[in-house]
Amino acid sequence: MRVPYFPPASIAMAVFGCLSLPALAAPHINIPPKVCDVTQYGANGQRQQVQLNTDAIQSAIDDCAKAGGGTVRVPAGSYLTAPLALKSNIRLQLDKNATLVASSEEASWRPTDATKEAAGDFSWLPFISAANVSNVAISGEGTIDGQGAVWWERWRADVREDAAKRSSTNRPRLIYVRNSQNVLIEGVTITNSPSFHVVLRDSEDVDITHNRIIAPWHAPNSDAIDPMNSRNVRITYNYIDCNDDHVAIKAEKPDPEYPEGVVRNIYIAHNTLMQGRGISIGSETAGGVDGVLVEHNTFNGSMYGLRIKSPRGKGGMVRNVVYRDTTMVNVGVPLVFSGYYQGAPAKQEDLEKKLAEGGFLVGDQIYPPETDPVQPFDAVKTPHFSGITIENLVSTGNSKAAGYIIGIPEAPLSDVRFRNVRIEADTGLLVRNAKVRAEKLKLNIRKGKAIEEQQNGKISS
Repeated sequence: MRVPYFPPASIAMAVFGCLSLPALAAPHINIPPKVCDVTQYGANGQRQQVQLNTDAIQSAIDDCAKAGGGTVRVPAGSYLTAPLALKSNIRLQLDKNATLVASSEEASWRPTDATKEAAGDFSWLPFISAANVSNVAISGEGTIDGQGAVWWERWRADVREDAAKRSSTNRPRLIYVRNSQNVLIEGVTITNSPSFHVVLRDSEDVDITHNRIIAPWHAPNSDAIDPMNSRNVRITYNYIDCNDDHVAIKAEKPDPEYPEGVVRNIYIAHNTLMQGRGISIGSETAGGVDGVLVEHNTFNGSMYGLRIKSPRGKGGMVRNVVYRDTTMVNVGVPLVFSGYYQGAPAKQEDLEKKLAEGGFLVGDQIYPPETDPVQPFDAVKTPHFSGITIENLVSTGNSKAAGYIIGIPEAPLSDVRFRNVRIEADTGLLVRNAKVRAEKLKLNIRKGKAIEEQQNGKISS
């Protein structure tokens, strides 16, 4: 593989002191030489095609799998299809100018007895599923188009009826990898998902590289890549332009099989990140996150840059996270590390009440005043973050605030380190319930103080 790996512990120790990161094993993809062309099974890629190609494409996948595996080739053309299920030892190859276009008929996204194994979140079928498989690839120069506009409008209609549904993601995912190993997604354009674009759940040894993941700004909850309860994941050399998180790492609940964290060894590097809400850990971290290296990424015009965010009730341990060699231009808020993650009240009067009590808004999230009382600590439910390093970060242009480093009083952020960090912004860096060690931290702030230290917050050299 051409993607770099985590440094050995000895090198990491030299660079980061007490922090060490384990080696990240490379996925091993070995697809048999057999080729099954979907047009030989009756798929029709003519323009303005109105008939579904689902049976033809799925038959090509199934036949290739029965023969021991191979490449399912999709030649240039536009292929309207309902959800598809990949099998072990299959490469789905999208040729240049080939597009898989998702059907918008809602009934086709609900599982049947024959397709229930592929069911994803909220009992929707993903457009392309890889469930309980290994040695699988999606590659080529083609496009996977989820035709999400129909689903986004349904979401808007729901929110108009009930504002509390604003945060709902009750819609299909585009690509969903579940309980699978040795998976490669490379070179394709992935666009217009009904909700999240690429979701990994309970999977290992996954490489997502050199893709374009695109959704318009008005597409709700259009996360690009969500590794959930997964390990040994590479996310490299992608171009991402979406409405929501560029990457959202999630650890839903503890698993005794993974006592150090259900999420481990995540490598995110050399990505170009446009509009969107940052490279994030959370909001679910109850299962534990251990070992994330984020380096050589470029942000341009994003709402957020680097985020760790988890609320009480969904929190847990996050440790050994390194961000280095990051460039940001015109990022709204470059840094948000917070043990609070609560959406602002939908009703204006409720919002005004929270603000009158001393709370404040960051984007669409509400934060309590610094007098927020201590609550009982729970290792699974309480967000507790430690061992976080930000090194060689430069953020220039029109940022609203340098950042927010905010722990909760029962679990302050610990062992947070800045080294060679330069940020220009309208307002400064707010630190609360967190101890930060900084070396060569330069904040060019246009209004007010460069650093605001609130309750139990301290930056020292």
